[in-house]
Formats: sequence, structure tokens, C-alpha cells
Amino acid sequence: MSKQHFNEEINKLEFPREEVMAAISNGIEQGRKEKRPRNKASFKIAVTVSAIAASVFLVSGLLFAPVTNVLASVPIIGAIYDRFSMQIGYELFESNLITQLNEEAKSNGIEMTVTSAYYDGNVIGLTFKAEGNRVSLDRIGEQEEPDVGYSFHLSDSDEQKQWSSSTMTDLEKTSNGYVGAMEFDNPNADLPDNYTLPLTFTSVTGVKGTWKFDVPVKRIPAETIAADDESSFEEYAIHIDSITKGKATTLLNYRTTLPLTGKDDEINIIVFDNKGNRLTKSHTDVMSSEQNDSIVKNDVRELFSSKIPENAQYLTIQPVINQYEQETVSSLENRAPFTVTSPRLDYQIQVNDIKQNGDQLILDYNIQNVDTEALGKDIIQNFADFITLIETNDIVKDKNGQLDMNQMINHQIRSKQAKELENDNLHFQSVFTIAGSDFATDDYSLLIPFGTLSSNNPVEMEPIKVELK
Repeated sequence: MSKQHFNEEINKLEFPREEVMAAISNGIEQGRKEKRPRNKASFKIAVTVSAIAASVFLVSGLLFAPVTNVLASVPIIGAIYDRFSMQIGYELFESNLITQLNEEAKSNGIEMTVTSAYYDGNVIGLTFKAEGNRVSLDRIGEQEEPDVGYSFHLSDSDEQKQWSSSTMTDLEKTSNGYVGAMEFDNPNADLPDNYTLPLTFTSVTGVKGTWKFDVPVKRIPAETIAADDESSFEEYAIHIDSITKGKATTLLNYRTTLPLTGKDDEINIIVFDNKGNRLTKSHTDVMSSEQNDSIVKNDVRELFSSKIPENAQYLTIQPVINQYEQETVSSLENRAPFTVTSPRLDYQIQVNDIKQNGDQLILDYNIQNVDTEALGKDIIQNFADFITLIETNDIVKDKNGQLDMNQMINHQIRSKQAKELENDNLHFQSVFTIAGSDFATDDYSLLIPFGTLSSNNPVEMEPIKVELK
């Protein structure tokens, strides 16, 4: 058989491209959600293997009709959750826990239909379809609605304002209309088991209208396990209060204690079950916060978009402290050499020399007291790249005496790239270009982002083991 004849025969086959691509995308997405490789080299290998697997799968789909037939028979609702890599929705669909709907609304020649919904933990998700001759993806980006192709709002009552959209997919054209999906979450501790989500679409691919829905949902029953486990490190502590096992989600309720000097620090958690499966983070809500003269206490609820297996015996929770630090200001009125030290940590830079050459200011310095093995050279390079210059008169502070970075961002001057002069002792040079050659060095200050170093060198606390049985 000639190559041309082969291609002609292949083209005659009905190939469900959208379903195949959705399956491939889902596989790659699931791979990304596994524990990440420790280095860039292994990550590149993983991507290559995924690409090879995708290629083989495509060829198999073309050559073997049974594969395409199976894919073509996948119900549209499951295919939407799969296509958009919505892990919660797809997991619930696989467990037959999605409520299929047919809620319709028409406006300006477009018919909108809410086709499915679910309510697990504190998450409501839904899929929808838009049909009509006026729906066209060609207009997306030219109108006021977001690039996803549609806009909406919820009820204006105080209760409904608590629901926020955490996922808003693009519209996609299918053989069954234009489809999309959304996910909403609510930080409230006490939510009703039966609920009606008041959703109104206000535009679809640039066509304005009113498509109003009252989407009925019933929360899927979940198991809440009380806990009383904690870990501490110096002035930091975390106490696990409860774990809620949803059918596709997991909620952890815990309390953190921070020193007042680190009120903007965070205690983040990484969670594994006893089989080594890592729970996929979704988002964190601070339910309440209080502080006194020395400490800050936060009541926290964290959502994971993956479930705990039924046979899991315990969870291992690894807390890590991410210490926050705002940029440190140092005036160039100081005569080199001089040292700038982090107010909270031991990091510092030694400014060796400052030179002016036409419209350029050349800064020569050493970065000191950093653990190059723990941070890595790329993080240190990034820190040096983001040392910026600002005219001292453009420094703005808020009412609490903190730098107002939003007011200052357009006044900062970055070097193109900090150049490392010596490999062994972190000796760098940054060159800043200032408009005009008649500037006075004394009129400028450095903004030094020591927080870049601390945020990339978190402090590990003792892990917590929480029994599930």
C-alpha cells in the first residue's frame, strides 16, 4: 500500500478527536498531580514519556476501531469534566454522584442549559451548554466579557456573596453545542445540606442577555473525623482539629499560632495517606484570626481536591513555615563599603563599591550568610536580579509604616541581569540605567528582597500523624 493510499484510507475513518484529546489531556494532568520530581532533568523525562504515550495512544485510536468506539460512547457530562481536567467533578461522575440537569433559559437568540451539578464538601460544581446561531468563539476577546467567553453573577444577598468562583473554564465548541464548566467554593463553616445556587449569565461570546438559573444541589454525605494532634517549633504551632472525608474532596480544619513579629508568615501543610499518596491542594481559607501583644492565632480550613481512599489508615501531615519579609530599604547616601542586613533573618549583602558611568549606576556586592546548597544557585540569582533601585523621594509607606509596593512599583528600576563575578563567594554586579546622565547617586535607595530567600528556604516542623480508624 502506498503512503498516499494509506492516508486516504485513514481519512475515511471516523475519528473522535475531541474525546481522544480529552483523554490524553486528563492523563497528562493526572500525571502532573502526582508527587513532583526533585530535579528539572527528571521533569523533562516525565514530559517526554507523556508525549510518547500520547503519540502511541493516538496511533492506536486511529488503527483500532474498538478503541474509538469506546471513547465515542463516553457520556457527554463525563467527557466535559474530563476534558476540562476538573478532578472533583470527574471523580464524582465516575462514582455516579453527579446530578444531571436540564435547566434552560433563553435570551437574545441564545439558549443556555445547566446540564449537571454536584455539591461535595464546600464546593459546588456545574456544567452548562450554550446553543444558537449567535454563539461564536470568533468574537471572544473583542467584547467586555472575560476571555473565557462568558460572564455571570450570583445573587446580591450577603449569604450568596460568600460563594466565589474558583474555576471558570473556557467555552469549547462540540458537536452538542458550546460547553463550559464552573466550580464555586464557600469558606463558611456551617453550610446547608440542601441549597439553591442563584446563577445569572449576563453575556455569552459578546452577546449580552439575561440567563437566570436557580441550580438545586444537595450535599453528598461526608464523614468527619475529630482529631487532637499538633506540632510546634519555637513560637510556631499547628493543631489539627478535624478531617472531613468527602467523596471527592477532603477538608482539614486546624489552628495555627505565630509570633506577632511573624504575623504575615504562613504554616503550610503537605498531606500524604499511609500509602504515600499526596492529597492535591485546592485552596485555604482563614476562618478567623486574633492577636494579642505577642502571638497571632488563626483558625484555618483547607480544601483538597482529592479524596482519602476508603482503606487509608492514617494521614501524615508535614507542616512547613514560610517566613515573610518585606523589601529592605538602604539609602545610597551610605558610603561604600557598607552592609545591609535582613531585619528578621541573618541574610545580608556587603556593598563593596558604587560607581556612576553616564546614565548607569554600577553596584558591586557580595551576598552573605546564605546556604547555597539549601537554596540553589537559581534562587540566589533570582534574588540578585530583583534587587532594585528607586529614587528615595518615591518611597511610599502606608499608615502602618509598611512599604506600599503598589504605589512604588512603577518607580523601581531593575538591572537587566545581575552578573556573578566570582563563582565561589557570591560576588555580583548589577547595572541600573537611569534616564539622564546628571542624576545624583545620593538621591537613590536600594530595595532588597530578602523575603525571596526566606520564602524559598521554609522551616520544616515535626510531621503529624492522624489516625483515621
